[in-house]
Amino acid sequence: MGSNPSRSAKATQDMAVQEERRMEAKQISRRLDEAYMRMRKTDDTFELLVCHHGDLKHGEIRELTIENAKLLLIRDADQYFIVGNKCSHYNGPLRKGSYFNGRLRCPWHGACFNLVTGEIEEYPGLDGVPAFPVKVVKGSVIVQVDRRLLGRAKVLPAMSKVDLTVETIFVIVGGGPASLVAAETLRKKNFCGRIVIFAKEQMAPYDRPKLSKVLDVDPNMLLLRDSEHYKKYDIELMIDQEIVSIDPSDRTVTAKTKLMLRYDKLLICTGGSPRRLNVPGCKLKNICCLGTPDEAAFVATAGQDKRIVIIGASFLALEVAAFMGYKAKSVSITCRSNYPFENLLGRHIGKLLRQMLRDRGVIFYENSNVVGFEGTDGAVSGVLIKSDKTKDLVTATAELVLYAIGAVPRTIPNTKCLLNSGVELDADGYINVDQFMRTNIERVFAAGDCSTFPLSDSGSRAKVQHWAMAHSQGRIASLNMMSSGHLEPLRSVPYFWTTIFGKNIRYAGYCDSFDDVMITGDLENGRWVAFYLKQDDVKAVATMNYDGVASQFADLQMAGKFTTRADLL
Repeated sequence: MGSNPSRSAKATQDMAVQEERRMEAKQISRRLDEAYMRMRKTDDTFELLVCHHGDLKHGEIRELTIENAKLLLIRDADQYFIVGNKCSHYNGPLRKGSYFNGRLRCPWHGACFNLVTGEIEEYPGLDGVPAFPVKVVKGSVIVQVDRRLLGRAKVLPAMSKVDLTVETIFVIVGGGPASLVAAETLRKKNFCGRIVIFAKEQMAPYDRPKLSKVLDVDPNMLLLRDSEHYKKYDIELMIDQEIVSIDPSDRTVTAKTKLMLRYDKLLICTGGSPRRLNVPGCKLKNICCLGTPDEAAFVATAGQDKRIVIIGASFLALEVAAFMGYKAKSVSITCRSNYPFENLLGRHIGKLLRQMLRDRGVIFYENSNVVGFEGTDGAVSGVLIKSDKTKDLVTATAELVLYAIGAVPRTIPNTKCLLNSGVELDADGYINVDQFMRTNIERVFAAGDCSTFPLSDSGSRAKVQHWAMAHSQGRIASLNMMSSGHLEPLRSVPYFWTTIFGKNIRYAGYCDSFDDVMITGDLENGRWVAFYLKQDDVKAVATMNYDGVASQFADLQMAGKFTTRADLL
């Protein structure tokens, strides 16, 4: 028996009407949801429907605007997060960052932020970013907006203060980033005892990496926190107070001013001092280092229209050469290898960096060593440079000389505070610590540039004198100083950066030596990624103007997901 055409047509028409009504009902429901959400406003907070479940793919990051504030919406499986779109360190674009395991990493310098709390968990930086609670109700993704956080680039988490009934005293020796992060972490975790920082420096902790990039910067613009901040959270910062003695048996520290203080836990963060040469003429005037704002200002002023020779081809050397290139009469760099950073970045990248500076008039003395200085009227006038290849000796005219050959730990050679303390040092004077930042002495911890520590992926010991690593070690040390049970290991991946003539270089990982470098991109035009391999394992990655790749690699390393040669092919 055949079908009735009119009945089929009517059924089709009915289905179309039902679908139209269903879509209309869905639109009405959505409009009601939006109206309902907007009605739930108060002076400071309100709820807002931002999307529906399924509008974003897993792992997708989408920008959105709420009351003119730019934010990021992130989906992870069935969870959604909303945070600020700028890194609290240098306002890096988090939209281009790496998202992994509930954290968002900045593409510029590697800082990581917890997407639930907004707190900073990997460094550099001190502050968190705005984070807003998100819930999913019947498929609607709803954010609870705190209007007071909208438009803010930085958020300082709640911190405790001193409770006078608590007699515990934690002493921190050193005035760098590890010290400040340690002190603030203690307060964030509700430590209510005294926190006393003894700093040899004559100013509060400051943003040291900026010194070589902008030598004439106002020192007040470098301060990481103002004086009121330390007072507000009862962090006793004692500047110009060098510790000269540590006695673990009595648990006391003694300053050069004879001030003595007992501690319950001690953290040593004395940092490093610029390395100098002990060669003929090294005591002449105008041979200097760059480690303080005063020294940076001196180089910027004394180097104007002068002939400058920079000893060493470190990142500091290249940054100073870039800054002074148009201000000095001439800038020369001595380099012990064929190319700058040949041992770290490889021959091809080193050659590129050397050419970048040569194109701007910087003179290179490669494969050479400085063997002495000449002077006139007590001031330097020349640098004696010996070629390793030809053994020829040349004199480079110099009216200002800058050491840029790395740093030595501020331990026995400088402060002598560890003499007879029993704290174990390695052959180079670095403090040996374990993965929890503990020294061999009970209740004594160390962090930052003065320490040598085991890398999490290999267990081999490393000396990583990087700004971000000092932050991370300060945090881990303070967490374990407070702990009476569970200890937090250091898992941070080494990460550093530089900018030379507008070209941004990022480096993530640790590779003391490599047997192959795989490069992708365009070397000539300054946009590339280099992978450093030991056998078939990728140990580190460097990039130029390829933001995001170094951060992604760091996230993989932290998660224990190691890259191999096969992954690159």
